[in-house]
Amino acid sequence: MKKWLIVFSAAAFMLAGCNEDAGDVQEPVGDSFEDSGGPSSASEEGEDGEGSEGETVDSGEGASLYEENCLSCHGQDMQGESGPGIAGMGEDEVINAIAEGPGSMPENLVEGEDAEAVAAYVAEGGE
Repeated sequence: MKKWLIVFSAAAFMLAGCNEDAGDVQEPVGDSFEDSGGPSSASEEGEDGEGSEGETVDSGEGASLYEENCLSCHGQDMQGESGPGIAGMGEDEVINAIAEGPGSMPENLVEGEDAEAVAAYVAEGGE
């Protein structure tokens, strides 16, 4: 019951942000942010998810942040609800989408290490 209350509260909070520009066409996320000085490519990170500072991303934190900030629009299975499906997206694509806020998604909904944690969680398929 407590989990549902948390999910419901997060969904209500996110609906306010997701519907800010309702009616706008959701554009596909490309590599344009990366070309303009955005986050570096995954090839510059270690294969174990470590960034240049040697810090690792906490997958549990990514799951929690996804549930708080993304679930209401992209769904539990990442196939999309009021927002597009994001299943199968890579970390760089997710980080770019978070930074750019394509379509009706707000820009920089999460930032820094939080954005990296969400990106890793999505890229791993929610595992």
